[in-house]
Amino acid sequence: YNYWKEPQDLNSFAGKIIALKKSNNKITLISLGHRNPQGMLYLKDKNSLIITEHGPKGGDEINLIKLIDNKVSNYGWPISSYGNHYDVVPINNYTKKYAPLYKIHSSYGFEEPIKYFKESIGISQIMKNYQKKNVYFVTSLKDSSIYEIEFDENFFFRRILNRLNIKERIRDVIYDKDNKCYFLYGETTPKLIYTCDNNK
Repeated sequence: YNYWKEPQDLNSFAGKIIALKKSNNKITLISLGHRNPQGMLYLKDKNSLIITEHGPKGGDEINLIKLIDNKVSNYGWPISSYGNHYDVVPINNYTKKYAPLYKIHSSYGFEEPIKYFKESIGISQIMKNYQKKNVYFVTSLKDSSIYEIEFDENFFFRRILNRLNIKERIRDVIYDKDNKCYFLYGETTPKLIYTCDNNK
């Protein structure tokens, strides 16, 4: 979180998304400038990754990473963020130089998130809604909720369709295609929560 230089340093794995080839252990850099990635989903039809990541004080992000040969996308952290520094972070010349948290990512040559939350929800996992086209479930820790979010065909944010208050910190969600069920890991209690397509 507070190692400001590493996410933009190509000699460090901090703040990076990497690919590891199992046959020869070759590591390929996919993207950089991430603060704290929490969830990831591979979109085969788009040849892309969609990831969620914690901002600092606000500014949780959903980012789309297009897997284009030889392109390494930069998402800006800690130069750009829609969140703010926590009150305990000293704002001095060092912080201002390496972590100014400029708001508009694209103004500084970085990729914009496809969605960000001004107030922190403690974003965690993202999963496709298999019942609705271009709709995704985004889970949260701090907010103890599941957000149902709609994007368009090009992954521009359209709207939040629904917010389901689970009253449980949701750490992870997976989809069982055989049984058409979603399984949620709630860590407050902790408990396993599930819902299937034939359930109301």
